[in-house]
Amino acid sequence: MLNRQDLLRLGCCALVMMLGACTKKEIPQGTRIAVWEQNTKVRPDVADGSAQIKIAPAVGVENWLQAEANAQHVLPHANVNTQFQKQWKTDFGTGSSRREVLMAKPVVKNNVVYMLDADGRLSAFKLQDGEQIWRVELLSQNKYAGATSMKGVGLAMADDTIFVTTGFGAVVAVKAKDGTKIWEQNLRSPLRIAPSVAAGKVFVQSINNRIYALSTINGEILWDYDIASEHTTLVGGAPVAYSPALDVAVTGFSNGEIQAFGATIGTPLWSDNLVANRQAYSSTALHTVKAAPVIEGETVYALGTADVLAAIDMRSGTRRWEKAIGGTQTPLLSGNTLFVISEAKELIALDKSNGNILWAKALDLGKKADEITVFAPLMVNNHLLLTLSDGRVMLYEPKTGQKVNEVNLDEKFNATPVAAQGYILFTTANAKIIAYK
Repeated sequence: MLNRQDLLRLGCCALVMMLGACTKKEIPQGTRIAVWEQNTKVRPDVADGSAQIKIAPAVGVENWLQAEANAQHVLPHANVNTQFQKQWKTDFGTGSSRREVLMAKPVVKNNVVYMLDADGRLSAFKLQDGEQIWRVELLSQNKYAGATSMKGVGLAMADDTIFVTTGFGAVVAVKAKDGTKIWEQNLRSPLRIAPSVAAGKVFVQSINNRIYALSTINGEILWDYDIASEHTTLVGGAPVAYSPALDVAVTGFSNGEIQAFGATIGTPLWSDNLVANRQAYSSTALHTVKAAPVIEGETVYALGTADVLAAIDMRSGTRRWEKAIGGTQTPLLSGNTLFVISEAKELIALDKSNGNILWAKALDLGKKADEITVFAPLMVNNHLLLTLSDGRVMLYEPKTGQKVNEVNLDEKFNATPVAAQGYILFTTANAKIIAYK
């Protein structure tokens, strides 16, 4: 026999069934709007920023000598074709794995491409067709070096010498002609950042936040300086930027600091901290400065992971302006505009003189956006080129931020490409160089 509670339950179920039968599903009509493409975390500071943007003129790029093209890290606007016609593809060794991370970017000089794999093998290839010229192994004689992960880190060139940083703590100079070793300096601490070369010095930074200036001639340590290190940090970091006009070197560290030094003897000049004042504003607990500082004139533009983008006076260390934007990719300075990929995967254009946001676009990366890395932008053929780790390449109009093209090159890329002699050179996570025109 049913009690009072059972009767109430049956009555409720019957009422729900009746309502369901009477309800007709209304299908919304009209055009679907992608909300993700419409919204960004940042908002423009001006009504029509496109009218204010002037990019640098396109030039023919002969050589690409450092990870960020030059010691100031101001990337050229490359006059190259963006039809993405594959010219050649070649293997340069060991790529990324569970243990190893392929970190290096290629350098190019005199129609030769040089690349370092994750195992510390340095190779030279003809730019015209990708044919290998030579290959050398730079593994240290230290018996523990073989157990070190990320053995190959980065490259830079000056004159006819290639300078290599390695994960087992060595900086090696070799002849570009045949890979013959000139000198090796063991700094006894793992290196995770590409070298910078300027004014007869090789600037490198170790994993424990010590910066070194070595002689390009013989590897002698000219000066060094260290600050507090972090127990946890991101893989990689910011190559040192150098101002030839002021003879000042600027670098970022894993604790969020950015520091300037007199490059001749290493005198500390000023420091800043690229970490948001309130923890609530910081989108990450890691404060590493991974994006390379960019120097133009007497201003350095610095981007930290902890929601600070700042323009800093090189002489005094005072901030000219700042924005609550964080990221890991080196900003692109072209003409009067700074282009930034934010931690939230937005493409942002800012006025370099005052930091005003001229436009901001949320990147539509699809359902697996969290798994995709968007590498630093490159200006080619009057377009912003964005390379995604999943193999897509996107072209944007720099004055408006409108996407004009997207192609899938069906590769797994590991870095922003480099440009030289009319070629765009991509590197893949499985250690391939692919040349397009």
